[in-house]
Amino acid sequence: MAPMELDYALIADHAEITGGKLYLMGGGWDTFGSARFPAAVRFAVAVGVRIGWDETNRPIAVTMRLEDDDGKVLTRIDGTVQVGRAPTLVAGSTQLAQLAAVISVQVERPGGHRVVVEVADQGQPTIRRVLPFRVVQPPGSPQPLLPAQP
Repeated sequence: MAPMELDYALIADHAEITGGKLYLMGGGWDTFGSARFPAAVRFAVAVGVRIGWDETNRPIAVTMRLEDDDGKVLTRIDGTVQVGRAPTLVAGSTQLAQLAAVISVQVERPGGHRVVVEVADQGQPTIRRVLPFRVVQPPGSPQPLLPAQP
């Protein structure tokens, strides 16, 4: 039987799951621009977990963490996915469990960040995917004010 897999994980401007389908806008980027800092950064993370036949009917933990380049956790989302076996499902089939989450945080300065997605099932190794991105201040943007020197 096929083991559980992380089918996809990506960053987008907008993501939602409706009727078993992923609707995505502005997906697959790795640079977020802001003219001023601190900056309000808002984006979506879409995740698809391929569930094996023997992994159905039990909760599977999914964690998303937004970290800066120093490893500081800026926010964390914990959830679970669970799929059953429909009577019409062919024995041994896999199924796709999908989820989308919106992350909204205040970023103090330009720099690197990453979304860490982890999927954990009982007795199985944790599956991990890292989605790096950077927050930049485009050229010509107003520079932050520095404190006056005495």
